[in-house]
Amino acid sequence: MKIAYSIKNLGNSGGIERVLSSKANYFADQLEYEVHIIVSEKKPHSLFYPFSGKIRFHYLDIIFPKRKPWEILFPNEEDKIYEEKLSRVLNKIHPEITISTFGPDASFLYKLKDGSIKILEFHFTKNYLKHLGESLQNDKFRWIRKYWLDFLQRRETYLSGKYDHIVVLTEKDKQLWGGNDKFTVIPNPLSFQTEKTALLENQLIVSMGRLVYPKGFSYLIDAFASIQKKYPDWQLHIYGDGSEKDILQNQINQLALQDKILLKKPDADVESILLDASLFVLPSLYDGFGLVLTEAMACGVPCIAFDCECGPSEIISDNEDGFLVELKNVPLLAGKMELLMMDKRYRKEMGKRAKDNVLKFDTEKIMKLWQTYFEKLLVHNT
Repeated sequence: MKIAYSIKNLGNSGGIERVLSSKANYFADQLEYEVHIIVSEKKPHSLFYPFSGKIRFHYLDIIFPKRKPWEILFPNEEDKIYEEKLSRVLNKIHPEITISTFGPDASFLYKLKDGSIKILEFHFTKNYLKHLGESLQNDKFRWIRKYWLDFLQRRETYLSGKYDHIVVLTEKDKQLWGGNDKFTVIPNPLSFQTEKTALLENQLIVSMGRLVYPKGFSYLIDAFASIQKKYPDWQLHIYGDGSEKDILQNQINQLALQDKILLKKPDADVESILLDASLFVLPSLYDGFGLVLTEAMACGVPCIAFDCECGPSEIISDNEDGFLVELKNVPLLAGKMELLMMDKRYRKEMGKRAKDNVLKFDTEKIMKLWQTYFEKLLVHNT
């Protein structure tokens, strides 16, 4: 089988890139598909995640200039060049299936006449733009930005209507999209599997993600600060980068916890980081899935997450292999953290169940779903 992925860039440390590397490598190495990855932007200096040498890359060298909000409604010269270049590559390689990660190409991919079946992969929750608008803080233009984000969400809904095949990550998100048959649920596979298990002896809490407000790190910092004096030997390490790094560092400085709460750069060796942890916390205010939760559980680390609209509730079994906490409830978050910090035996029991339960996202199981999905599409397309 010959498949092509279309993605905007490939040098970042984000979840989409990590999942793509896992899936593309499996297709190329295990199923021996001919896999092409078409990258809109220039070739990065280095790839953050490893990709199989069997995969073929195509870089379109598109430069996406900053545009005024209303300009998105009208294709410009760069949009036309992008469409022409992507069409040219697809007609050259002739894939049977083309998968978009719902980047800028979603606005025209369905129109391209290269003969391939077009699939949209949606890595967020349907309402992520709505939630982003609601989370805007202290912005005098807040109502304008909310209106614009509402328009963009309507635009995504309109574009999704142009496609017959859309893959989402959770059952809840499928229902948010309307639940019809063109939506298929395929969760993210484990990005790695390890026989190692975290000892859960270190007095260390870990979290990961982009340092932006919707990831909720300010709530996690406040929760940790509220109990830190009772547990002076514990530390919180947050791995990530983003626009709110300085804001979060200032919050940490004001709490005088610079030696207890550390902001660290993204690190591709996620497994080693998690194996050193005793607790993982995901304070996202909204999420499409929560890949890092499955990674932490694969290492036998118990997890706590805000019970946001989609994602964590389909990964964590509350009070069994982790905790789900009411959104933005800092005292409750701190209380659940404290339960696991103070009781080593309890967190080890919970960590063991986490390692067992996360096998529902076993790579073989999830990739079998993709293989079956592709084969059905090809049968129906003949």
